[in-house]
Amino acid sequence: MLQQQAYRLFYSEIENWQLAKDKYSDLKASVSKRLEFGDFGIDVVCNPARIRSTMAEVQRKLEKMRHLPNNSQAAAAVDSSNDSCFLCSDRRPKEQKSIVVGDFEVLVNPYPIFPIHFTIVYKKHIPQQILPYFDEYLYFARNLTNFAVFFNGANCGASAPFHLHFQAAEKRYFNVVGDYSTLPQQYFEVVERDDTLTLTSIRNYLRKVFVISTSDPLRAKAVLERHFMQYIDDNMINIICCYEDGQYRIFVFPRQTFRPSQFFDDNPNKRLAISPASVEMSGCFVTIFREHFDRLDANEIVDIYSQIS
Repeated sequence: MLQQQAYRLFYSEIENWQLAKDKYSDLKASVSKRLEFGDFGIDVVCNPARIRSTMAEVQRKLEKMRHLPNNSQAAAAVDSSNDSCFLCSDRRPKEQKSIVVGDFEVLVNPYPIFPIHFTIVYKKHIPQQILPYFDEYLYFARNLTNFAVFFNGANCGASAPFHLHFQAAEKRYFNVVGDYSTLPQQYFEVVERDDTLTLTSIRNYLRKVFVISTSDPLRAKAVLERHFMQYIDDNMINIICCYEDGQYRIFVFPRQTFRPSQFFDDNPNKRLAISPASVEMSGCFVTIFREHFDRLDANEIVDIYSQIS
């Protein structure tokens, strides 16, 4: 039911809300390439739909970010004024509609990465956090079965780290979801297993990723707390969840840092405006600059993952 409502909202918004209509149309101008690493691949995308302002303004903000602390909260302070939050209901465009689900609202993301992209926003302005709202997070995964629901920690990719939110996009765009089903068995190592839950790590995968597979939300939360509490406390965690075959599949990416050294390089010919979050950890690097898209090769991908993961 929720999934049907979400699709109806999406098609209504791109029909009736000009900003959404334009930005989803802009996605058609995206270019992509795939870098192969044996049994799996990483996608790289140049996506003009992510641009929120003029290119000159984007460049000015990026230059300022290069000299700030390496976390999402510092980036967000540059990217918006101190007294505004684009997720708060009184600050949103009047044309933007929503689906109310308990204490959350489902919104069409007007600056999309994917052809259908939602933001799931808490009604109150509270900081980005996962554990107190993990049940709700899993609820959305279970009721949006075509989708992966993802969470970015406040220091490693959240676009609005001061306002609790999740995001959702169709799971077919998340390489890690497909790789979990297709990679040879030697990539997987069982960390913990019992009758109701399996915690697995994926090895030799460029970045660290753990997969919780269970039908029991309480067990999933307990394992998340037991193994990843340090990263949760530090807001240095990305999580992607989908619901398949009666199981929650929760992909957990513990993080070392937000942005790689390439973001801060003094040489503009080596600089890369890459801010990895759940989408990048899933296997899709997104940039708005064509020259950065062209520069991102297999060696850069390996190096970036080695720094941040």
